[in-house]
Amino acid sequence: MGVTKKYWTGLDELHGTEEYKESVQNEFTAETQEAAEFLAEESLDETSTPRRDFLKFMGFSVTAATLAACEAPVIKSIPYINRPAEIVPGVANYYASTYYDGNDYGNILVKTREGRPIFIKPNKDFGEGGINARINSSVISLYDEERLRGPQMGDDAMTWSTVDNAIMDELAAASNVRILSSTIISPSTKKVIAEFKNKYEAK
Repeated sequence: MGVTKKYWTGLDELHGTEEYKESVQNEFTAETQEAAEFLAEESLDETSTPRRDFLKFMGFSVTAATLAACEAPVIKSIPYINRPAEIVPGVANYYASTYYDGNDYGNILVKTREGRPIFIKPNKDFGEGGINARINSSVISLYDEERLRGPQMGDDAMTWSTVDNAIMDELAAASNVRILSSTIISPSTKKVIAEFKNKYEAK
């Protein structure tokens, strides 16, 4: 069975925003329509435009179109009031860490700029082996705009205390608790699971 790939020109088309729908219906902008009406006037046949003025007009049109196409969102930068001693703007910091998601494991070095992880590479000074493409690209998930920013119950956002209380109530009323997980190599996580099993007689 073939797979049909679909591409979008941007997030506006993907989400079908009102601005995109309006732009699709209006093929020409207001400035383009005004220019077309100006060029369609019959009185232009009786006038003469010097080449210098024509070149000025064309140069302005090209510049305006270029600037309109290169508009970028305004990003407001707020300077540090009390800058942390370990952070120097423009200078990257590296932190040794480990990565494990149940499938992939690696000793890694995390490159950060002003507290933001931007790159992962293998830590050759500790352990053997390297990292694979999944570990290397896992840093991208930190900047996923669609990721959840808090707990949810169904489609409704909830506070942690509300979710914790609901789970505790369900566990207290349950008589047959089972734990499903991937392979766990963390001693601290294993200890927490052992305490959980003893409390709720889980398997």
